[in-house]
Amino acid sequence: MKIMSEKLQIRVRRARTSDRAAVFKICEKTWSWGDYVPKVWDRWLKDKNSRVFVAIINETLVGITQLSIDKPHEVWLRGARTDSNYRRMGVATAITKKCLEYAKRKGAKVARLVTETDNIAAQAVLQKLGFQPIAEFAEMTTEKIAQAESKGVKWAKEDEAEAMWAYLQTSEIYRRSAGLYTILYQWFSLEKQDLKRFIEKRKAIMHKSREGEVDGLALIDDVTAREWHGNTIQTCYIDGDYDAVLDMTRFLKNHCYMLGVKKIYALTPNYKPVTTALERLGFKMPDEISIVYEKRI
Repeated sequence: MKIMSEKLQIRVRRARTSDRAAVFKICEKTWSWGDYVPKVWDRWLKDKNSRVFVAIINETLVGITQLSIDKPHEVWLRGARTDSNYRRMGVATAITKKCLEYAKRKGAKVARLVTETDNIAAQAVLQKLGFQPIAEFAEMTTEKIAQAESKGVKWAKEDEAEAMWAYLQTSEIYRRSAGLYTILYQWFSLEKQDLKRFIEKRKAIMHKSREGEVDGLALIDDVTAREWHGNTIQTCYIDGDYDAVLDMTRFLKNHCYMLGVKKIYALTPNYKPVTTALERLGFKMPDEISIVYEKRI
């Protein structure tokens, strides 16, 4: 039953282990399959870089949001859930404000989160709080893994990091991506040290033109396999023109075929030359696009 909103006081506090049952109850019907929050709840509470806040009304837990500070001065918000009986009462706004206050005390300068194009309610709350949309991404997937030939593509080497970084500084896709890369569904600033780390771990694919100049790159990770226990790989960043993306994706597909990977999650900027190239190679566009929002704090 919908609760009347008059004179309801919202109290926000740090989550406790004893909140588990109430939180899981709120998350039961987030999606048709349930919610990922119960799977990460214990990790969220234990992680030193994480903080979970809950909203309380009349001693009833009615909302939750988690934040993490995984890079200096950056905070990521996720897992915002509100009891269906208490929506449109300012619960999400109250928790988000608390998250931002905490992040500022910890020295964060920017807060980010992601929502979908169909989540109009969340977008309204975010704009009210001063968040601005900065980039759009599509989660494209394929299970069509097969041998493929590619040209001008190879694993990047450590001594090529500077050339790859120089390429990014003039890249339209890097600009459209707001300079971000993603691990699962969390976006981070893509800085030079991040690029070097991908290269060192042999997770950076580079494309060169006929003249030998860098004109494309793709960063990948097997975090989806580690987190979801499936034989999968994700792209964390894709950059290049239509032809470069085609070749790098063929290279990735061949790599996956050799490893026996069954599915590729391509997290890509919502940019036609990239998405069209991926569609040509059997990737499916999602029904909704992910929008990353940002607020300076």
